[in-house]
Amino acid sequence: MAKLTFLGSCREIGRSGFYLDEADEGILVDYGVKFQNRPAFPPPVPLDDLQAIAVTHAHLDHSGALPIPLTRSEASLFCTPATRDLTSVLLQDMYKISDGRLPFTRGDIARIRRQSQTTTYEETIPIGRRFEMTFFNAGHIPGSAMVSIRYNGKRILFTGDFNSSESRLNPGARKNLPKHDVVVTESTYARRVNPSRQTTEEELVQSVLETLERKGTVLIPAFAVGRSQEIMCILESYDILSKYPIYIDGMARKVNDILMKHPEYIGSPQAFARAVERTILIHDNRDRRDAASKRGIIISPAGMLKGGASHLYFKMLHDDPDNSIVLVSFQVPGTPGAELLATGKVAVGNKTYEVEADVRMHHLSSHSDSAGLLSLLENIPGDPEFYVVHGESESCDALAEQLDERGMTAHVPSTGEIVEV
Repeated sequence: MAKLTFLGSCREIGRSGFYLDEADEGILVDYGVKFQNRPAFPPPVPLDDLQAIAVTHAHLDHSGALPIPLTRSEASLFCTPATRDLTSVLLQDMYKISDGRLPFTRGDIARIRRQSQTTTYEETIPIGRRFEMTFFNAGHIPGSAMVSIRYNGKRILFTGDFNSSESRLNPGARKNLPKHDVVVTESTYARRVNPSRQTTEEELVQSVLETLERKGTVLIPAFAVGRSQEIMCILESYDILSKYPIYIDGMARKVNDILMKHPEYIGSPQAFARAVERTILIHDNRDRRDAASKRGIIISPAGMLKGGASHLYFKMLHDDPDNSIVLVSFQVPGTPGAELLATGKVAVGNKTYEVEADVRMHHLSSHSDSAGLLSLLENIPGDPEFYVVHGESESCDALAEQLDERGMTAHVPSTGEIVEV
């Protein structure tokens, strides 16, 4: 039997990592980072037996430690072309803001490209003597994948982060998955039921239009990968981009360029191309001051108001009630975005700002909620055994209990636990 090691954090979100080995061959799936006072990385893996590394998607909690095993082994990195390019950009940005205080160098990040063997969805690839690997669309962000590994007559699925619902940017995750014996699944929103996507979109558009009609400026702090592009596509679909100026700042500009090169991972490449064509790029502080003074929409990282250009816009826009700050993602407790929602104040640097601008929250999730998780998982044929990870402790337990109630076997592993599969 093969052995599966849960390297990363199991009952929390961050530093995802799994090592599957049989005899003298092993595959690493994801190798991420968790941001805290100092970045936390998963433990080392046995490099001598490492045959391949697979990464489900580009977000740093799944990819942020990849240069470490790539630098110390000749293993190939398997991912979609979009994931390869997005991961490189995110790692370069992480290196920049960390001032080099990482266990790898800028040159090591180049191994993402040098050692990658990109693959498409549904393509089966032999790995070493014992394994085969297939990627399925995960619907989370462009290029995201569920990793299926066949070995010794069995099949194990690593879902990564997935979204079974279609969005303006992404097609939904593949639902008619083949038979599997073991499934390692995320559980991020196992205790949440999302409102309909259409309702959330309509409410977001209404908030934007109300601000523009009173001659205010809209600031939408958004993650650079996925969320910024989703907002662009929503505004384009409601024909707002043809009537009002929309500005894009920060790393979202590079992400737009990457996704334009990989249209096969976009739900509607034509709509995305129209949105990109109608946006105005921000290059420097003069552009930022100009954008803040216009009656328009500014999309800028970071999504929780935690650094990035969104801090600069916040300072320029926070004290005018005609303006609005529209949050579009979950705000982690302790972040400026969460503080703003709870208190109407935000501490930036050594100063606390009383916010007069209108503050709205429209959560556009890129994860499946409780119903979406169960809908996909319980329809995987083969009566698989489930291992529930990548969620707060309560979310992991909730999903495991829901699966148990449906007659399926589910466990919540501990970090560092090794199981035979």
